[in-house]
Amino acid sequence: MSTTVTEDRLKRLVDSGLRGSCRPGERVSQLRRRAKEIDELTLRRLREVFSAIADETRLKMLELITDEELCACELMAALELTQPTTSHHLGILERSGLVTSRREGKWVFYRLAHPKVEALLTKGIQTVKL
Repeated sequence: MSTTVTEDRLKRLVDSGLRGSCRPGERVSQLRRRAKEIDELTLRRLREVFSAIADETRLKMLELITDEELCACELMAALELTQPTTSHHLGILERSGLVTSRREGKWVFYRLAHPKVEALLTKGIQTVKL
């Protein structure tokens, strides 16, 4: 979209009274500066997290381990998954930083990586139940 079309739309927005008084060209520059300030690493991490929780199976896993640390075999049984499928999903959750694991002998136990993950899930559930 050309700058003049963009500025024209912003001018109409400003003229409507919905966006206070400003010059469209300055507003475009201000918004572009802000957009460039968004940290690429933060965006990449957000993409990883949201991709990880965009899957129903992984959401179920997160919900199950919200209450208690669970062994991979318990998640397999609860969700009726094969071992490779369970490992695949848990790997995605672990790489995204949502869960951590600990090994005890040949058993691997998973838990939420941080209490904020539980808060994120709770907030998400509250939001969809509105």
